[in-house]
Amino acid sequence: MKNRIAIFTNGFSNEFVEHIVTGFHKKAKEDSTDIFVFTTYCSANDHELQNKCQLNIFHLPDPADFDGAIMLTNTYNFPDEQERVCARFQRAGVPMLSLEVDVPNMSSIKSENYRGVRELAVHLVEKHNAKKIIYVNGVAGNVENSIRRQALTDVLKEHGLELYSEFHCDFGFYTAYVQMKDFINSGKDMPDAVVCANDNMALGINSALTEKGYNVPEDVLLTGFDMIKDGQYTFPILSTVSRGWDKFGELAYDKLKYQIENPDARFTEEYNSYFVPSESCGCPPSEEAVKNRFNAIRNSYFNNLQMTIMDIFFMGLQVPLSFAEKKEDFYEKGMLSVRDIPQTGLDYCLCTEPEFFELNDDEYPERIRGYSSNMDILYELRDGKRLPLRHFDSKALYPDYVHEEGKSNLYIFAPLNYLNFIIGYIAIKNTPELLYNLGLSRFIKNMNAQLLSMRRHIFSERTNAELKKIYMTDALTGLYNRLGCQEVLYGYISSRKQDNLKSILVFADIDRMKTINDKYGHLNGDLAIRATADAFKKHSPEGWLFGRYGGDEFIAVGPCTSTENIEKNLRRLSESMSEEFKSLNLNFLLHASVGYTVIEPGDDESIADYIERADKYMYAEKEKYHKYIDSLSEEPGK
Repeated sequence: MKNRIAIFTNGFSNEFVEHIVTGFHKKAKEDSTDIFVFTTYCSANDHELQNKCQLNIFHLPDPADFDGAIMLTNTYNFPDEQERVCARFQRAGVPMLSLEVDVPNMSSIKSENYRGVRELAVHLVEKHNAKKIIYVNGVAGNVENSIRRQALTDVLKEHGLELYSEFHCDFGFYTAYVQMKDFINSGKDMPDAVVCANDNMALGINSALTEKGYNVPEDVLLTGFDMIKDGQYTFPILSTVSRGWDKFGELAYDKLKYQIENPDARFTEEYNSYFVPSESCGCPPSEEAVKNRFNAIRNSYFNNLQMTIMDIFFMGLQVPLSFAEKKEDFYEKGMLSVRDIPQTGLDYCLCTEPEFFELNDDEYPERIRGYSSNMDILYELRDGKRLPLRHFDSKALYPDYVHEEGKSNLYIFAPLNYLNFIIGYIAIKNTPELLYNLGLSRFIKNMNAQLLSMRRHIFSERTNAELKKIYMTDALTGLYNRLGCQEVLYGYISSRKQDNLKSILVFADIDRMKTINDKYGHLNGDLAIRATADAFKKHSPEGWLFGRYGGDEFIAVGPCTSTENIEKNLRRLSESMSEEFKSLNLNFLLHASVGYTVIEPGDDESIADYIERADKYMYAEKEKYHKYIDSLSEEPGK
């Protein structure tokens, strides 16, 4: 046994996920089994590439590393993906269990959708004498929605009734809210009751009715399905259908364990749903429901504060990360400037692709599958201690993962991506609360934005640096041009003076450059300039900065630690350059005269004054060289 089980889900069904994971983990603790939850936040409203790239998280784990897996199949927005995940585990021979949806060649457990809605419909018609009933649909083609609708229409038909009207929505709050307002605005008679395919839409209907001056249940009865917390903590408490999900997680663990022990067995088990009447249909709530609502109200400030803390956390990162120049700055400039949010707990990490901050958009691989083996751990909090960037093999899933005998750890993995740019993933250990309140979705969206903004800033800075380098660099020699000299070389002298340090400025000029151009052509003239620049850099002390001051004039600046051997060192430099020129076997005689000046910290002269001082020294050297050449009967030049 590997003592590892995987769970695959879409996190938007957060309460179902909470029921399953908490119950599953409760049973796993008895067997010292680690739980690995892989979740996406795909939505039909998101860009297709964003969804496809998010689904990559389901391909992070190697099925062979697990004893078994469960899939919260009813939470998936994309049926094709559930088939791909199933196929991977089936090929590896690893048992897998589907929840709430039948999948070919896979065992499943599910709650039925008919009985609870039937009880609800009979209750409305017979106890509350509802005749004009609106049904609020979920996503078109959804099997669960169709069964719920059928249960309602069957009861109506048995009582000689039919649907008064029907809304076509998407299981979401807002579409139901809008359609209810439109219905009221149409001037049609109000219904006796509104039956919704889930609680989210029922809450939307309630908001629309309240906004238009109608009260539930006095004016309209209202029911939902799923028994989510938001529907139980509101006014009025929502009458709904429960699937018994509070026990589903423990049941799923036992059934998967049976499947692992009997890999060839295939079974489908269905559990009854049941109606829970409450305030929104005009019935009294249970004592437990009232107590739960009171506790929710009492904790509402703290819960809202948690989200505010997260917002403050990300706002605190914005400015520091706008100065990022490399990926290490996420830790050094970003995370060290803010406090970690308590919702992530004491152990979590951000794992990113090593090339995300290295390759630009044109070079970055556009893919929707796979993670690199050598991932960056951009940031890690381990036992409350902050750790800087390091690397790990993504096959391990969680950095330095080892199964702890006698313990059952819970790991959550969620994708970081932007369209088809795979950024990486976040991994959280033993702190699943973000998964249970959609806080993880909020965290991921904010983190995606921060990382993408940081990446763009880094590449913007690199591009600006490259453009600045091009703008300040002489194309022929690669040395700083006149502008570069002003920005860099002269700036170096100023900084040395501020630090109370001496500098040396060296000036070099090619002798009889005009003769070279006139007699041997400008191509050879360019060759002379490049050769002089290369030799000047090669034979000067390390750490000096160089520029092409003019056509055949060069300048260099560097530290001056002692003035005792300057002239001796400059003669050695000049001789070394001359030897370099001879080794090139040029068609012409090449020589450069060199001059210098020492700049004291207290000097208040201008750069032009320093250059003039060095130029006078250099000119004296040039005169000596010309006399020497003329003595050899060479053609006089300049």
